[in-house]
Amino acid sequence: MNDEGLNLPKAQPSRRVTRLVILLAGIVLGQVVLYGPSLAGRKVLLPLDILAQPGTYLPRTPEVAKIVPQNTYLTDLLYLCEPARRFAASEFQAGRLPMWAPYHFAGVPFIWPKFSPFLALECVTASPVVLAWVQLLAAMVVGLGAYLFCRRALAVSFWPAAIAGWCYPLTGFFVFWQGFPTGVSVHWLPWILLAVDRTVRGGSPRKDGPLTPALSPSEGERGLASSLAPLGLSVVTCLVLVSGHLDVAGQVLLVSGLYALWCLYDVYSLRWLQRGAGRAVLALAAGWSLGLLLAAPYILPVLEYTRTGARMAGRSAGLEERPPVGLAALPETVLPDLYGADRTGSLRVASQNQLESAAAAYTGVLATLLVAPLAWCSRRHRASNVFWVLLALGGLSWCLDLPGFVEFLRLPGLNMMSHNRLVFATSFAILALMAVGLEVLRQGLIEQRWWLWLPAALLAALCAWCVYLAVFLPEPIHSQLELSVREGNQVGWIHDLEGVQRVQTWYIRHYAAMAVWCGVGVAGWLILWSRRAWQSRLLPVAAALLVGDLLWFAHGRSVQCDPALYFPPVPVLDEVARSAPGRVIGYNCLPASLAAMRGLRDIRGYDSVDPARMIDLLGFVADPQSKSYPYALTQEMTPKAEFTPEGAIRLSPILDMLGVRYVILRGSPSAGTRPAFQGVDYWVVVNSNALARTFVARQVETVTEDKARLERLASPEFDPREVAYVESPVDLPIACRGSARIVEEIPTCVTVSVHLETPGLVVLADLWDKGWRADWNGQRLPILRANHALRGVVLPAGEGTLVFRYAPASFSWGLRLAGLAVLVLLVWLGIILAKRTAGARNSDGLA
Repeated sequence: MNDEGLNLPKAQPSRRVTRLVILLAGIVLGQVVLYGPSLAGRKVLLPLDILAQPGTYLPRTPEVAKIVPQNTYLTDLLYLCEPARRFAASEFQAGRLPMWAPYHFAGVPFIWPKFSPFLALECVTASPVVLAWVQLLAAMVVGLGAYLFCRRALAVSFWPAAIAGWCYPLTGFFVFWQGFPTGVSVHWLPWILLAVDRTVRGGSPRKDGPLTPALSPSEGERGLASSLAPLGLSVVTCLVLVSGHLDVAGQVLLVSGLYALWCLYDVYSLRWLQRGAGRAVLALAAGWSLGLLLAAPYILPVLEYTRTGARMAGRSAGLEERPPVGLAALPETVLPDLYGADRTGSLRVASQNQLESAAAAYTGVLATLLVAPLAWCSRRHRASNVFWVLLALGGLSWCLDLPGFVEFLRLPGLNMMSHNRLVFATSFAILALMAVGLEVLRQGLIEQRWWLWLPAALLAALCAWCVYLAVFLPEPIHSQLELSVREGNQVGWIHDLEGVQRVQTWYIRHYAAMAVWCGVGVAGWLILWSRRAWQSRLLPVAAALLVGDLLWFAHGRSVQCDPALYFPPVPVLDEVARSAPGRVIGYNCLPASLAAMRGLRDIRGYDSVDPARMIDLLGFVADPQSKSYPYALTQEMTPKAEFTPEGAIRLSPILDMLGVRYVILRGSPSAGTRPAFQGVDYWVVVNSNALARTFVARQVETVTEDKARLERLASPEFDPREVAYVESPVDLPIACRGSARIVEEIPTCVTVSVHLETPGLVVLADLWDKGWRADWNGQRLPILRANHALRGVVLPAGEGTLVFRYAPASFSWGLRLAGLAVLVLLVWLGIILAKRTAGARNSDGLA
């Protein structure tokens, strides 16, 4: 059939451009409403006000004391993400790939998703202004992906697809996880689902057919789409894997696999032995496999490091950091603030913080209970609607603690993921139903069916419930909170009756607002039933309400702060950075990694893995009263310490061994202490017993059992100058003599000048990792584990240079596998183009 038979406009290219502009303008407008001050450079898209909390970063001046953090649950953006971004930016600007992070944990593999297109763009400059612009780009990518999926896979017309594209970046998962690398992989969800759809269907229309003829592509377009779809699946699979945390990436791939099964069933029903079905399965397998190979340079080093992690060991043993909640989580999918919000002014009364809850599935109460149910009026889509409903249920299954689903998600391998985050699948399923519902509304196909009373009745019930809650506040907000404060307790940020009243006012206002939105939904149903002739005219109103619902929900969730709060210089910390080299540790202050923003290296750390052997050592030096979290064991660890009568500080011999030279404290010095550095709200004492990062132990003993070795290291009698413990026998004299010093270093290469009077063990007090190599005067030597977690190299007597280089074999193998995948893709593409050229020539010859 030619274009005239399809009634396509002659100016199709210009129309496509116009539609693209409309789509992107709607996406950009929503982001400008939310993040306009940061896009203009007047604010920074980071919760910098958290730095004003006592003991965190900013010196406690009267001006700083007036700053009240807006959301203390966003600390990871400062404690983890921003130090990692700044380090990656510095490495890229130095012409190096960031592979090893020396600023915490005595050095660890740098597993921040540096190959992500979005996060790599954040590294083009150290300025935090770039964060808002990367957020805008990410919203455009995810919105465009949702639009294309709705157009090509769901076969809806332009306006319903465009509205879905405008709404998707404003949904709960993207709003709550804004700025976190955790969920960046989800930005590629519509793209990978579209690639799966095209791979299975071979570029052909849906079995149920498009709603409008204008959506039907030409035969040539279908053939090209069929050929290129597996290649696109490979590329998008790679982007999913390298863009964020691997557990969320695995969940995205899991959803794409479920969608592939649905597409295969939709196209071939139960005729699995058909030749076309076999080709589709092979194409899917090839696409996913090549994508895995393309991402291998990122995946293999991350997997290698996570196998050494304390958190991963806990999950393997069945530890659940965020266990299921139950049916109480269900209302949050349409009333996200039902249990309060994670922000100052509110008080969340649920067991989990909001971004880890079912509220992250929020796609709009109107989208969920007004527009999405209309999708069932489309007979062409009823089969696919079943899949979306099942996917929505599966995405919520962990939060709701659904039998069968939860047991499946607890299987080995799957139990390494945080399944509460699977709610992103629920959100996308609701969005897909919403897009079909908008198409039904546009064509005026709504039928009065009895079951359409169910969402209307549910909206009415929710409206009445919210009104009731606004009048009769639930406990503990109604009276228990006030009683607790009157007894002298501080609950969260609330310490007085004014705070109690502020929280109660917040709940009343938000319950009232939720009641209004539910009431709007009820009014919408009444209008649809009573004015059937208006159905096709209501699309603009529906678009405004759907976008308005999400903007109301999203506004103010992400904190934007004054650029002056962005890690200003702290004179005391800068003095320490210019002094003799040595690691630092905060005493009841300065959470891990914040010291890196002033060029200091903290022995504590936070990277979502927690290397188990270093955690073993730090567990012996931690004060029993110091803070510890299952997801960040040493982030705010306070060391055991005592001051001598002379005013000096004494730490554990383990910290001496690890080169912790400076202890940072806040406030004013205690009587009798002798701070080496002192300034406003900061003072620093020097641990005179700290060893240099590299040293030669006088005696080396072999202790093969971990428990026995740790007992010796934890003993108060342990002296790291006198003895070092290794795990396998070494041939060394009883007494070793020599010296070593670092003469040059970058994160991935440390050069040590060594002088040994006898053969000896040179210890570098950095974390042992199998990716490190040691060269002694050009000769490769093995690196032993010394003192349970550090690096040690046995050297002969004499002088020379010992060079440690970080070159993990996992990364090298990853590059090889990625190169192989690129070669296969290029050959595949060449074959496709050659066949297309030959086909065109044959067509011309026949003509």
